[in-house]
Amino acid sequence: MDGSSWQPAGPSQWTGTQPPHQPGTPPHGQETPYGGGFQPSHYGGLGAFSGADAKKPRSKKPFLIAGAGVLVAALGVGAAWWFGAFSGDTLEQKSLQDGVSRVLGENYGEPDVKNVSCPTGQPITNGTTFDCTVQVGGQPKKVTVRVLNDKPEYSVGAPH
Repeated sequence: MDGSSWQPAGPSQWTGTQPPHQPGTPPHGQETPYGGGFQPSHYGGLGAFSGADAKKPRSKKPFLIAGAGVLVAALGVGAAWWFGAFSGDTLEQKSLQDGVSRVLGENYGEPDVKNVSCPTGQPITNGTTFDCTVQVGGQPKKVTVRVLNDKPEYSVGAPH
């Protein structure tokens, strides 16, 4: 460079028959290598994706899958409720029956205690009472069980 700066020439002196070349557009008759400019075609352009040409019916598959998922969830919650998952803490029947038999033998001196049967699903709530049936010396009897606290501790009444 010679140190002089570039100066634009004065007004254009173009006198040809074609319009002057504008920056950003190719000269007339040449295509742009990178697309440029709007060129309508049947593949795109304004309104190409408006959906006016073809209305395809929407698939029902997503709704069916969602409905099946809701049904499975509802059945799962119903089954859990049916089997007592939401009922809170309850006394474990086998442990309760073994405890009743042990208390009758140790505290009431009944050596021949058999067939202890207590109702299932008794809540571990202070003050809950219920009866268990037992055989003492071959005779059917009842004992009253009272829940004392949430540990769970309970008292067993004398056979009657």
